[in-house]
Amino acid sequence: MKLVQLWNGCFPSLGIQTPQGVIDVEKESARRGLPSPTDMAAAIALGQAGLDQLAALMEGAECFTNAPLAPVVTQTGKILCIGLNYRQHAKECNLPLPEKPVLFNKFSNALAAHGDYVTLLPDYLEYDYEAELVAVIGKPARDVKEEDALSYVYGYTCGNDLSTRDLQFARGNQWVLSKTLDGFAPIGPCLVPAGELDPQNLAISSTVNGEVRQNSNTGDMIFTVAQIIADLSHHFTLQPGDLIFTGTPQGVMHGYPADQKNWLRPGDRVDVTIQHIGTLTTTFR
Repeated sequence: MKLVQLWNGCFPSLGIQTPQGVIDVEKESARRGLPSPTDMAAAIALGQAGLDQLAALMEGAECFTNAPLAPVVTQTGKILCIGLNYRQHAKECNLPLPEKPVLFNKFSNALAAHGDYVTLLPDYLEYDYEAELVAVIGKPARDVKEEDALSYVYGYTCGNDLSTRDLQFARGNQWVLSKTLDGFAPIGPCLVPAGELDPQNLAISSTVNGEVRQNSNTGDMIFTVAQIIADLSHHFTLQPGDLIFTGTPQGVMHGYPADQKNWLRPGDRVDVTIQHIGTLTTTFR
């Protein structure tokens, strides 16, 4: 099942992506008199019961929509990001493997949807892409064990951890400031429920204007999704709707030799593709 959010006026509502199109859950639920969650926050709160309701709604659905997509999660308390979490990415940056997950964060202003345009401020020049698997927390998690950690994940989506490298490093490692400009956390195009895929065995790639830049597998992660959740939840409570960007593989522009760096510019398009989820597209202006 592939869940999306749609803009219904100023409010996000739930949709289901199918080969026939996107089902408008609210309209289809009303048409057939069936219970269903109306947005992603409600779906997360209902857990498996909500997924069962949505599965029933898919059979014989008639209400399809072309409404613009919203970020797949909009009601989030925390956007957590893990830096330097792929072995080959650490190698291309000439950095040692971290002993513990390296944490930074973004804020909700950075959220953007599949297909959105993201503005690049003229103040900076070194704009970079980072294809990432994003885990969406489904229930409160505090000090959970690694072996239980994946049961706290509601689903997974694609993310692009956009960065401004000249801001990040020129002002004394301003990680947060350089990574949470408006629109700098695109997610989508859909959310796949956690039980439908193995987060440690997914092909992950990115292209810029059709040129392949990253091509790896989540099996190259230094810290698995379960290890990340166990570590974070030991220090603070993870809540439903929290997003965890789990790191990026090699091939980001920051890792290229100085004479080969080709930073993002207005007009560029980045596609992030993760196996079994789909392709997240972001265009810059």
